[in-house]
Amino acid sequence: MNRGKSLKIFLLDGIPNGRWICELSNWTGKAFRIPRTSYKLCKDREELRSPSIYFLFGHDNDSGEPVIYVGETEDAIKRLGEHIQDPKKDYWTDTIVFITKDDHLNKAHIKYLESRFYELAKEVGRYAVKNLQPPRCSVISEAEIAEMEEFIDNVKIVVSALGHKVFEMLMPVRSDIQVSSDANEVVYLYIKNRNGVSAKGFQSPEGFVVCKGSVIREQLSTNSLNKNIIKLREQYLSDGTIVDNTFIREILFTSPSAASDFILGNSTSGPVMWKNEEGITLKELNERESNPT
Repeated sequence: MNRGKSLKIFLLDGIPNGRWICELSNWTGKAFRIPRTSYKLCKDREELRSPSIYFLFGHDNDSGEPVIYVGETEDAIKRLGEHIQDPKKDYWTDTIVFITKDDHLNKAHIKYLESRFYELAKEVGRYAVKNLQPPRCSVISEAEIAEMEEFIDNVKIVVSALGHKVFEMLMPVRSDIQVSSDANEVVYLYIKNRNGVSAKGFQSPEGFVVCKGSVIREQLSTNSLNKNIIKLREQYLSDGTIVDNTFIREILFTSPSAASDFILGNSTSGPVMWKNEEGITLKELNERESNPT
């Protein structure tokens, strides 16, 4: 059972788009959210010159997709200054730096954290990871691993609460219409037709997720299809997200209709197109939930 947590946010500059200091209840970790433009204001923060793990966030200059760089340092002020001067890292707009209030982190700890967060970001696949090489994982004791894994759990909470779901797997909605008698078993929704389309997905708290292995219709009806869907198709076909008309990873869409439009290549009604294994539409399932007998 998940327990409630308190996240304290201090606006260091007194404005929402300035620097933040974030602290989670009952945790020695401490996070600094620093906009790139506010870097110089942090030069007198001696606590940022201690071992830390940090993330650079921004968007790819060509595709516009969100990106992350995972790093570790023993002096965040110096390291961030180096990143600002690096023309290859002009994509990042803000960073989140994690230290400990008791100066507990050492070089081996932050190397372990860097490697683990790199692996998590790659596994989740929401953001493109800008590290050129996988970080090497340090060797630490079993007790230290347990401690660092707990640190990771808390960092994930803070980073997600600050608007970056880079380490959060896409999760299905848990409700009567989406699950079977086993409350932990997801009932998936499908689109199948004669044009070779075979798609599988589920509702998420963030929208609608189309599963890896789903096959889209190649042809498009450009007269009826939303321009954003056409642009998204072009992007996923060019960046390798879709190969031979097949999803190679899970993709989040804003709604069931956006997902079905993308898959079928024309304007559709997602609640009508998506059906469970018994052929019952999402629209009917929603009506049943709204009007239980």
